[in-house]
Amino acid sequence: MKNRRFLLLLFYLLAISACDDSSFKSDPGEIGDPANLNYVSITDARESRNIATIPPTVQTGGLTPEFELVSIRKEDGTLLDESYLQYVSIGESSSVEFEVDPEEGKVDENGNPLESVNATNSASNGIISIAGGHNFTVGDYYFTIKVSTEAKGVEYSTVFEDAFHLYIAPLLPGSLIYSPKNQNLVYGDPESKTSAPLLPNANPDVTFELGDHTDKLAINGETGEISLAPDFTYSVYDTLSPTVRVVSNISNEVTVFEDKITTIITDTPQEMPVETVYPFYPTLKTSGSFPTGGEGFSVQVVVPGNGEDIWGVVDNSAGRFLETPEERPGENTSQTVLETQTFAGGVTHPATSWMVTGTQDLTLFQYGYDLSFNYYYQPAYQTYMEDGRTPTDLEVYISTDYTGGDIQDKEGNWLNGTWIRVNESIRCRRSEGVTDGKSSGPPWGPEFIGTPYPGNQEGPDPDGRKTPGTTFYGKWVKCSFDIPSELISRNFTVAFKVASYFEGELLNNAEVPGRGGTYFLSDFNYRADESTD
Repeated sequence: MKNRRFLLLLFYLLAISACDDSSFKSDPGEIGDPANLNYVSITDARESRNIATIPPTVQTGGLTPEFELVSIRKEDGTLLDESYLQYVSIGESSSVEFEVDPEEGKVDENGNPLESVNATNSASNGIISIAGGHNFTVGDYYFTIKVSTEAKGVEYSTVFEDAFHLYIAPLLPGSLIYSPKNQNLVYGDPESKTSAPLLPNANPDVTFELGDHTDKLAINGETGEISLAPDFTYSVYDTLSPTVRVVSNISNEVTVFEDKITTIITDTPQEMPVETVYPFYPTLKTSGSFPTGGEGFSVQVVVPGNGEDIWGVVDNSAGRFLETPEERPGENTSQTVLETQTFAGGVTHPATSWMVTGTQDLTLFQYGYDLSFNYYYQPAYQTYMEDGRTPTDLEVYISTDYTGGDIQDKEGNWLNGTWIRVNESIRCRRSEGVTDGKSSGPPWGPEFIGTPYPGNQEGPDPDGRKTPGTTFYGKWVKCSFDIPSELISRNFTVAFKVASYFEGELLNNAEVPGRGGTYFLSDFNYRADESTD
């Protein structure tokens, strides 16, 4: 304890001394305009990437300096406009207050008890930052900086021309995309060649080279299109996956890519296989009836209601008969059907809960693939309220900026992330298969757009969503949402919300009709299908 108090005392003394003007200032006669500003040059920055200097040094006579960006010029003297400057910022000093433990008995210069001390945090002061996504192209840039200080009402300042030198190097390719990946080269057809590859976000001033198979293949150095070598003679069907070298014409740096294209050599045209990838297919494995989450998801309970399961392991027989989807990975031996009940003993109370799937980086499939998320769900045991409306439904939301935390509060206020409800855009097919009297999946009926209205579709329809002549009472529904390219992000999240649309309680009888029912959900996944356009 004594050691701890000693360390606290030492810390406070240092903080106090840091805040005492005299500790920062030289003799007033030495104070003058700032001099000798020095930034360490950066010569290895890349186009569009984050850039930050280390803190600069400057002589101020002990005063705390303020830094201001005056201008940035290119090597030819051209000044950059606001379209560039909007990405640039300079760090500032900040004041930090520390509480003083009264037991330490510290006093100020007047002998009064010291309750807190202020200190200046200058860790970021003068650091030049350029945000990612900036539009600085390859070349040299020179920053003119103004440094100011103040003492006893007098301002001192100096403008330092070309104080910081920045060189932006070309952004090298992080990926090389041939679409589709499997492409047919037909011997004897002089026009037979692959598509030109994509180099997402990279500087396009490059030359393409082959790293192997040059006895059979040739590559167009400007476009990257691959064809059969001029001297190649066909003998048998052959499959090659050449290494492609991408050489920067600016810096001569080389980036090597392997297994980015498969060329299939034939003497007659053939249809090529299309690749399908499931980048995220969690088992949803969990335990119990009220988990906080499981493999690939988390649970947020806003209003618990009176049901006996909230995104827990299925225990009702109606949810146990879904046939294994053909796309389910063989290793997903612990695939789990989740169950949420909104009623007990015929009584339904309002209930709201979220099942939030794991956030995914979808940019890996931004080019050359059609992306979707998919799932199976069953609305079971829903009966309508007196006016014909469903008491509950399963709402589906997506976000491109959610980073965690509660999504909504009890009043429906959004707390974290920007969310879009997408139920009306989801492609659906109703299960026509029955096993032991229970819905079991395939065969699947015709496709329709928009998740179905729960229940048997009979009676008044104030919501305008019922489909007379059919039923979704206890029926599995196969669902897919095609993710638009403009929504593809590094932070894509899907969340399911069991929502209630009534107050009080429902008794599922003639006096107070309606039952919230149960929702089953299984086999949530993302699917990436290679584009063939």
